[in-house]
Amino acid sequence: MRLLYFDFPGRGAAIRDALRLGSVPFEDVRISYPDFCTRRAAGEFPWDTLPVVELPDGTVLGQSNAILRWAGALAGLTPPNPGDALRVDDLLDNIEDYGARVSVSIRVVDDELRAQLRAELAQRWLPEWFALLERRLAEAGHGWLVGAALSIADLKALHLIDKVINGSLSGLHTDALAAFPTLSAWHVRVHALRIHRNLA
Repeated sequence: MRLLYFDFPGRGAAIRDALRLGSVPFEDVRISYPDFCTRRAAGEFPWDTLPVVELPDGTVLGQSNAILRWAGALAGLTPPNPGDALRVDDLLDNIEDYGARVSVSIRVVDDELRAQLRAELAQRWLPEWFALLERRLAEAGHGWLVGAALSIADLKALHLIDKVINGSLSGLHTDALAAFPTLSAWHVRVHALRIHRNLA
């Protein structure tokens, strides 16, 4: 079984984490952008995007959330309770919505428009999202986004949050979590678990 993605966290990070946390054997294949373009032109990827997973029978499937759900099921990181599983799916789609806003600010080529988009992220969209996640943590009541244990929703949220606070995106603040103590504590907790399992 092989997971193919670029050599940076992006949409592959939560999948890699889930498989490793669940001790699921897989080959972590890192692809350069020129190699991706060549292989995409040859029609190797189902949706012309990464990540993709190559199953032992030769099946190749894409879509990062679908692969993450599959990885979560293999790793025991998807709640068995249908209601909690629905909450995980709800969060995965929510994270995609906010991630799309971040992605637009990365892809845009006009510097002035990029600065405007980043200002909107910093002043409106990220504080709004962090407040919603903080509320979700309070409702769950166990220190995780869903139920009493870490799930793939925690992993996906973690990596998007890391992207917007790690200082790599101009105009976004590295201390953006400071106003959200419950979310900040969760962020530390998930990273501590990753460090404990040698994933960091």
